[in-house]
Amino acid sequence: MKKTLAVAAIVSSMGFVGSAAAANFAFHGDLDHRFQVYTNHADFLVNDKFKKGGAVDVKDDVNDSWGEVKYRLWTEMASDNKNVKGVYAIEIGGLEFGKDGSVGKSVGGLYSGDGVNVETRWAYLDMQVPGVSDKMRLKTGLQPFNLNKYFWKETIMGVNLDGQVGNVGYYVGWERPYRVDAGSAGPDVGDVDAFVGKVSFSPMAKSKVGFFASYIGNDSAVLHDAETGARTYNKLDATKWEIKKFKDNFDLDIYTMGLTGKFNINNLFFNGDFIYQGGSIDNATYVDQNGVTSTAHDYDISAFFAHVDVGAKFGATKITGTYWYASGDDDPTDDNIDAYIATDVDMTASMVIMEGHPTSDDYFTERPYVLDKGMHLFKLAVDNKVSDKLKVGGALLYMMTAEDITYTGAQGQNFSDDGIGTEIDAYVKYMLYPDVSLSMNVGYLFTDDAMDYFESDLNGSADEDIYTVGARLRYKF
Repeated sequence: MKKTLAVAAIVSSMGFVGSAAAANFAFHGDLDHRFQVYTNHADFLVNDKFKKGGAVDVKDDVNDSWGEVKYRLWTEMASDNKNVKGVYAIEIGGLEFGKDGSVGKSVGGLYSGDGVNVETRWAYLDMQVPGVSDKMRLKTGLQPFNLNKYFWKETIMGVNLDGQVGNVGYYVGWERPYRVDAGSAGPDVGDVDAFVGKVSFSPMAKSKVGFFASYIGNDSAVLHDAETGARTYNKLDATKWEIKKFKDNFDLDIYTMGLTGKFNINNLFFNGDFIYQGGSIDNATYVDQNGVTSTAHDYDISAFFAHVDVGAKFGATKITGTYWYASGDDDPTDDNIDAYIATDVDMTASMVIMEGHPTSDDYFTERPYVLDKGMHLFKLAVDNKVSDKLKVGGALLYMMTAEDITYTGAQGQNFSDDGIGTEIDAYVKYMLYPDVSLSMNVGYLFTDDAMDYFESDLNGSADEDIYTVGARLRYKF
């Protein structure tokens, strides 16, 4: 069924043909210079690796500092009447000062220049659907995608239709995040397809209520041991707990539904998200972070995510209280998956363990949880616009996993804990010119004992706090 829908989406995207007048060109850019002035544990920022006993060295601080540039440049080519627009963007991501691009990753800026660094970020056609409505538009190609920031918000290849009917906005689409050639795996095997929809309306001024739904599925090949002929299963790894990493031979049938809301009443505001996730992952062997393996191979999913912001504005000051909950899994041996799974996201709530610091391509986790153990996050933030050019702010966070992280210690002991820690963040941002900002960020995490899982000595107690100090110079036009 999903293959038929995918073909229909492609055909319909090719079927809309209109005439474009003379093209108008617009150029935009985001020229971001980022600096990690100091961090006491650089191995902590290894992008969702979640290495047991390897992220934090308790004997020797892994002190480091670095600079990098991340440039995004894009062109919009539109007809005079704006009915047709093409967008193409390139990105140079994480080009580090002095980095040898031939080692580790293909980006660097050492003697005599850089390695091969340019990637295509966007390449899509955005057009009004002719003869239907001047508020219905079709976007096809590699494009920005935002279904929900806690579930799926990233660039994606897809065909998407959005529009407005009265007070109701809508969005439907087909996304193809992963493809396997039929010739190598048999017909219709391995492709990952997603079908999404979203509706929203405004019940009052400056407020919005919405509902979204997503189905992500694929069909996998049956694997067999080359010698015995026995059926084999790929590992469903709790340390890689994100749908974009489920690209091996799994049968995915994952549906996600969410309710969102934003309300503003005078100086008060409220933002909320509630997400339920169901379906199944079959043809797999679930392995948790401590190597415990399930005997089941077919798993039913039942998971939740909830988020709320409550705040107020007092003149130039904004105060925001945030809480979110991502469900976790507490029994790796059964055939149920209770841990919420994001698809592809970039979380910035924390400067230390997420992407809230300037060098955001280096992070402990991009997800709103740790491992498959979920998360409780509490945050109180204060932001103040001192002047038209100067903004300052700070935040206090407490984080814990929804289910305990269990593991075996260095001496064979069994440990279990859910405390991530208390974090203090601060920033200052100054506009040097209307489009140029200079900012500095500081984050310090007082670690709790669940973070011992990532320390080198594995003694059941977190021994090392973690902090970062960063800065950025950014030109956006």
